[in-house]
Amino acid sequence: MLTLLTATGDRPLAWQLCQRHMQRQTFDGLVRWIIVDDGACAQPIDFERPNWTLTVVRPTPFWSRGQNTQARNLLAGLALVSDTDTVTIIEDDDWYGENWLRTIDSLRDTAELIGEKRAFYYNVRQSSYLSINNAAHASLCATAVSGQAIKTLQEICKAHTKFIDLELWRRHPSRKLFEGSQVIGIKGLPGREGIGIGHHAKHGFRPDVAGEVLRQKVGDDADLYLNFFSYQE
Repeated sequence: MLTLLTATGDRPLAWQLCQRHMQRQTFDGLVRWIIVDDGACAQPIDFERPNWTLTVVRPTPFWSRGQNTQARNLLAGLALVSDTDTVTIIEDDDWYGENWLRTIDSLRDTAELIGEKRAFYYNVRQSSYLSINNAAHASLCATAVSGQAIKTLQEICKAHTKFIDLELWRRHPSRKLFEGSQVIGIKGLPGREGIGIGHHAKHGFRPDVAGEVLRQKVGDDADLYLNFFSYQE
């Protein structure tokens, strides 16, 4: 069984897309999806799939503008798992290719900490992108933990470390990084703002006005991000 952990709240559109990305996953084994939602209004869940079970956690107090509750919410989800689980972090606003969970499953026995390196970020609000040559760590959205790596992640969250992914990959010795293009860090979606690089100042981001770069990365899924978004400053 794979365990998925998603921290979400006040992002109905992002959450809708996240459910879509998980619905089309080619992994056909057992999946437990832990959804930690701290938004004042619960995210609408219409996800159903054979062999999948969903557990929803509603931590309080609910999130309010200006707060960073990521560590608290991850801890709330991790409290429901054991070191025998393989926990894959699924961030609600990111794009996942259909074989992502199958890839995680195929590598789960290689290390306690596994992830896809060389992140690619795309800001749909400003039609810009950034490739990052992170060869020594994976973004949290492209990371899975098991065994003692779960405990390491819990310790980092308890310390309220700002850059959880960097600290996790720095500290945990049993790790495996792999090349791929199955996860795209999507920035700028409507709703609750993210806290990572690319949501605000975008030093190094390059323009993609026509969306061609995004389409090369995600194919027809580019329409999910390019057609719906009409945000104006």
